Amino acid sequence: MAFADQLPRRLEKLVRDSTALSRQELREAIEEGRVRVDGEPAALDALVFGDEDVRLDGRSLELREHQRTVLFHKPAGMTASLADTHGRTDLSEPLEGMPEGCAPVGRLDRETTGALLFTTDGDLLNAVLRPMHHVAKIYRLTLSEWLAEDDPRLRQLVDGVPTALGSLRADDVRIGTRRAGRVVEDGAPDRGETELWLTLHEGKNRQIRRMCRGARLRLEHLHRASIGPIALGDLGEGAWRELGASEVDALWDALGGRAHVNQLRRDALARQARQAREQGSPHLKLERWLGQA
Repeated sequence: MAFADQLPRRLEKLVRDSTALSRQELREAIEEGRVRVDGEPAALDALVFGDEDVRLDGRSLELREHQRTVLFHKPAGMTASLADTHGRTDLSEPLEGMPEGCAPVGRLDRETTGALLFTTDGDLLNAVLRPMHHVAKIYRLTLSEWLAEDDPRLRQLVDGVPTALGSLRADDVRIGTRRAGRVVEDGAPDRGETELWLTLHEGKNRQIRRMCRGARLRLEHLHRASIGPIALGDLGEGAWRELGASEVDALWDALGGRAHVNQLRRDALARQARQAREQGSPHLKLERWLGQA
């Protein structure tokens, strides 16, 4: 796909959307001067335009013609990193079998199971991660206690739970199945069990676990069931499947559509140009592009 047809983008993003380089490999290539824009070395955050020639090791780069997106069922005990420094199971093994150039869309903590997307499409990756696009993510929480429908802690999850990251809230919470506690003569008390379904459109670090801790809910297990219209269904733990074209289109629709996302990117570029001029270092090429777009 010709880059000339695309919006200006950071050099790092262009190279990652055009090659299978990891983030670390890309940084090394930049530092070694192997990535050049119109024959000159450039920084990772340099803004690249469609009429500029970007080359890696002398080879001209173009965006992939066909982007690919994968749904993975992350099992418990797997860290959502590409190379765990402590020798724990990570994403490197499942990634080996996926289409070349796939990168994880966000992360899940080590003990959380469920839906995790991988994609070669940097635009889709960034759009899913930004809360402004309001992609709903649905989680199933297993609590080791029986909760009444009117338990005030459920209301608190929606109204906001004070945490070290500020007040965190869910978009929606509903009770699923429940089991009452049982009398136990010896051992730990059995307080019962409650299944909660919780919807978020953002995902701050360990957000749900922080919310449960702040609301004094006994969280036993956390599972992400879906990301927007993409649900795990019967996909087994540790397995992955590639999304079909209609599923990718449905995901884009949940983001507001490609045109909407591109307009937000144009707005961001316009803000970047204004800020550069206000700071006394106008980005003349970006201003010219905005005037022509």
